[in-house]
Amino acid sequence: MSIVLILLIVVPVLLLWFFLDWREKKRVAAGLPRHSVIRLLFATVAILTTLFAGGCGALFLGSWIMDGMRSNNYVGWEIILVLSGPPLLVGIFIWWLSMRRGNV
Repeated sequence: MSIVLILLIVVPVLLLWFFLDWREKKRVAAGLPRHSVIRLLFATVAILTTLFAGGCGALFLGSWIMDGMRSNNYVGWEIILVLSGPPLLVGIFIWWLSMRRGNV
């Protein structure tokens, strides 16, 4: 069971890593500068954070809407926003920082 959970984490990271590496090779072929390995690693982690936080929030929000948007003092749009919003925003911010061009 634990090997399946580890694979569920490792496989998406590797897929994103290879995609970003392929993208960087295309950038070098076009004569543009390449991002560093650390930037690609941070971008990979940020994309996964954004995907899982935003995806989970969207699923819960969709489920709440499909249930008629009633508040049962447990789940409402406020709690969905509070729990999924910050990781989503942090993931987008880290991705933006890792993919932007700069001398730093």
